[in-house]
Amino acid sequence: MRRLGWVWPCALLIAGCPNGCSDKGTEEADAGPVVTGPELLNEKEPNERPEQALTLGRDATVSASLGADPSKPDEDWYRLAPNSPRVADVSVSGIPGGDVLLEVYDAPGVRSAGINSAGDGKPERFPNLYVEGERWVRVASARKGTGGAYTLEVRYHMPEDGVEREPNDRAVDASPMQLGQAVAGFIGHAADEDWYRLELPEPPAGAVPPPAPEPAPAPTPGAPTEAQPPPAEGQPAPEGTETQPPSPSEAAANPEAAPAPTGEGDPAAAGAQAQQPGGFQVPVPVPGQGGLQPAPEEPPAMALKIELTGIEGVRAELSVLSAAEAPLFVTPKGKEGEGYSLRNIGVRASDRVVYVVVKSGWVGSGKEAKRGFNSEKPYTLTVTQEEAGANAELEPNDELYKATTLPTYGYKEGFLSPKGDVDNFVLKTTEPVLAKVELSGVERMDLELSVIAPPEGEGQKETVLQRANDGTIKEPERLNNVACSGTCYFRVQGASRKVDGKWVRDYENADQPYRISVTTVPDDGSQEREPNNTQERAMELTPGKAVRGTVYPLKDVDYYRLDLSDRPVRTPMKVTLLGILKVDVGLYLHRVGEDGKLSLVQTADRARGDQPEVIRYSAEPGVYLLEVRDARNREANFQDAYQLTVEEGE
Repeated sequence: MRRLGWVWPCALLIAGCPNGCSDKGTEEADAGPVVTGPELLNEKEPNERPEQALTLGRDATVSASLGADPSKPDEDWYRLAPNSPRVADVSVSGIPGGDVLLEVYDAPGVRSAGINSAGDGKPERFPNLYVEGERWVRVASARKGTGGAYTLEVRYHMPEDGVEREPNDRAVDASPMQLGQAVAGFIGHAADEDWYRLELPEPPAGAVPPPAPEPAPAPTPGAPTEAQPPPAEGQPAPEGTETQPPSPSEAAANPEAAPAPTGEGDPAAAGAQAQQPGGFQVPVPVPGQGGLQPAPEEPPAMALKIELTGIEGVRAELSVLSAAEAPLFVTPKGKEGEGYSLRNIGVRASDRVVYVVVKSGWVGSGKEAKRGFNSEKPYTLTVTQEEAGANAELEPNDELYKATTLPTYGYKEGFLSPKGDVDNFVLKTTEPVLAKVELSGVERMDLELSVIAPPEGEGQKETVLQRANDGTIKEPERLNNVACSGTCYFRVQGASRKVDGKWVRDYENADQPYRISVTTVPDDGSQEREPNNTQERAMELTPGKAVRGTVYPLKDVDYYRLDLSDRPVRTPMKVTLLGILKVDVGLYLHRVGEDGKLSLVQTADRARGDQPEVIRYSAEPGVYLLEVRDARNREANFQDAYQLTVEEGE
């Protein structure tokens, strides 16, 4: 050790010390003590008031204790005052047999946060307290008569972009975020709420849709129209009408009678078809054609994609609020530890600022209910704008009164996410129409498409009028000739499946959207009006006027009502049903009794493919129902239409 004492002077000589090693007139500047870790401090009593608080300007570990005298509750105050803006990680150890309380004050008397979530003997932590100038921390016992030794630790670090700054549990304190920016935060205690302020871009010029084109003038009486039914068998066509295309069997027997392909020789008609996912051909309206009065346009809106990673031990809840803090969207009840991938969350075009709020939801019930928290592991929140734009469904639309509006011609794109998501759509018309609704398939999902009738009165339930679930995973669904006069509701959801003995709807795909497409035509009485699968919803028939319909979806039943109650005597009639490919159509004639019950009087169901079925019957005065369905209840055909005609006389 003695030899080492000569190393330092010799090194100076070698370096060329100008005054020699013995020059005592030269003094080196003192750089001060080197900071090697947090300060180790002891609390200084009295510290029961903010003005007596121990100041902590840098990382520190403080050894302290709380008195247990119930007549004189003890509390300890600390002042956080770093030299520049910092984020403080503040924690207090648990007190054996006691419940410690940690509070934060912006100024003496101005409390901004309180943490008391862990319980007896356990620590409390505030992992990301933002300190721009100074704040105060108060440590106390949550119950009188308890106390003991504890350790307070404060660790500072530089503020980072994309990280929440507590306290931010109010709109006025909301952490700013931008579209496309990932932010990190903590649910640090049970009552923690994290508010983020999101400024939305101005809508681009032209975002408001232009006025719809003027409808085409009504056809002149007597002029030919494509929607007129064919004449009855053996009778000439009415003057000024065109007949419907022949049935598949007739077309095969007489190719010259088959109609030309759609759009042949008509560029406008050829351009009126657009290929849709799933292989559908969806007509696109041609300006000046169609004759439909367009429904009022909905105000433009923006759709957001929101992703929140899971938080261990927390059932996260997320909501989107307007600038006035009105709820625009609230997540359904999820599971502990699960995150969210939310698609097409709708905000109005008038919303320039929205708030995204993350908090912990209740788990359990009664006295066992609690809210989880995790001050160790952060979550990540990201909000981006959806690419679908004006064609996006807008969440929330899980209730009929929140339904997304469908165009009379066009489509919407949506997602079923999270699990159990239900999307409702509404079609609004100004005159009676028939709608063809098509739902594309989605990877890993079995979808279901339904027609819904809203509740008829307070306390009543909605009614599923018709349901299409013919396809399985990835396959499309369709509904034909849905009659709509005013307002009609459609629902998209995952199909039911049995998991562990329970029926659930748990399909989910937050990556691939479905597309729900709509085309409408005026309801002129030549097409069936779906849903007509019950006696009460049977479509009225007029003798001599043919009606076309489809046996779709699977097990579809079509009822038609024939009222002969005003006839004085029996009415001989002939009912003809022209068949279709794939389906062995059956024809059934029922009489409606005075009690409303049906009695079957005659059938024609020879199951001969697309060959016609015929019923000849002498009907007594009364009301009759004609039933059309697959005779074997195992096939359907969404593309080809049967034709039903009732003729009086032999």
